[in-house]
Amino acid sequence: MSNNKDMKEGLHKLCDSFFQSEDEEKVAKELKDNLEKFFKVIKDKYGKDLHLNDGANEFLKEFSPWHQRVGIDLIDKFVNTIYDFDSNKDFSWLDILDTDKQWKKPGNEDIKKEIKDQRKHVNMRYQIPTHFHGDIDNAVIFHCMENPRGYLGDWEDNQIDEEFAGASLEEFYIKSAIKREEKSETIKDIIKERYQLTESEQKKDFKEKITEIIYNCKKSPLAIELDRMFKNFKDSDYKTYGFVKDSSDLKDYYYFKNYYKELLIGNDKNLELFIKQENKDKALERAEKICNVEIYPFSCKNPKLGDDGIGKKILLNSDLSRLGAYIVLRRIYKYLEEKNDKSQKPVFIFRKYDRAWEKLFKSIFKEAKKEKNNYGFQNQNTLKNLEKLFFYRQTRTEGGGITSGNVISIKNYKIYKDIFKTLKQTAFKEISDVLRRGDIDKNSSGKSGD
Repeated sequence: MSNNKDMKEGLHKLCDSFFQSEDEEKVAKELKDNLEKFFKVIKDKYGKDLHLNDGANEFLKEFSPWHQRVGIDLIDKFVNTIYDFDSNKDFSWLDILDTDKQWKKPGNEDIKKEIKDQRKHVNMRYQIPTHFHGDIDNAVIFHCMENPRGYLGDWEDNQIDEEFAGASLEEFYIKSAIKREEKSETIKDIIKERYQLTESEQKKDFKEKITEIIYNCKKSPLAIELDRMFKNFKDSDYKTYGFVKDSSDLKDYYYFKNYYKELLIGNDKNLELFIKQENKDKALERAEKICNVEIYPFSCKNPKLGDDGIGKKILLNSDLSRLGAYIVLRRIYKYLEEKNDKSQKPVFIFRKYDRAWEKLFKSIFKEAKKEKNNYGFQNQNTLKNLEKLFFYRQTRTEGGGITSGNVISIKNYKIYKDIFKTLKQTAFKEISDVLRRGDIDKNSSGKSGD
């Protein structure tokens, strides 16, 4: 009886916590103070300034490998391979890790050797990475994702490795184009078709387009797609479309169809509203407020972020994934620092939060806490306060769309999990009591017959 009472009281408290509001100003101040301490530790440890009062470019020069010599040279190498017909059999996007200070630390030598093996991780080696797209200084919705689409459908990475083991970059694209039934035959044309690039024969323009696939500091993928859609569509093209996964409708507008459709048009499947220019303008304005960040920038079907997979090793032991975490923390601090009546609070929606993003934040915060001079940084409180004020998560294991059925604040998700657990325990107790009551009745019946 007492157990039942305790469970019900616990459940009552948990339900009440949904509606209890903390002093947000107090939590925000504590978070801001801790972030300041964390940034000081980063500056002391790595000599890197997050340029909190400067624009994104200065920050990216210090924290983004793609803005440093290794990244610039790698993009050049990729473009030269395509334009100069150099087979570059040793080319790999994974080479971005070669000068990564975190990655070069002793340890994980087997996995470091593995990523140099041409027979393995072929998808990651050759398909163009995608890291972040959008205005990291001013966006208000940050869609913090897992890894970029693989472009080879439901093909598993081990199947791709088996089929393309040892292939050069050119061989990979030509063979995969046949698999995808793409019309283009040369590597340059295949890439233009696959990534929906505008026609240009200029090498410098092509390099700019490849760079924009990897990162874009101005436009989100949604904004890019809508811009292309509105230029390509005639009035008669705005019809009713299928949005289920297997529908070929809007296949050239991947992000709009799979991730952001409900944010723009709700549950409507008819796009006729976009015939009006004012609705196009509103959609583009909303799209500009979104920033996409991939925690793992290499293109693949499964980045293996659990156990001891390559994804987890790169995630926790490279500056590459940390860039995404720093983008998030820097944007939050800028909001807290500049906060006024006109400020729009940013929100951060995480795909695979507990499997990837939470692990990354815990890892970098724990490192900062361990520093001899950590300025009193509180690692656990910092993450808790981020979750209370800014962090949301997607609940589905499959499908990354921001929809009414797929997002919840992390604070409420944790309360919900506790409520669900308590409800299950309560249900089991009720079922168990039914069996026990039957035993008691039998015993009582036997006694009365003596």
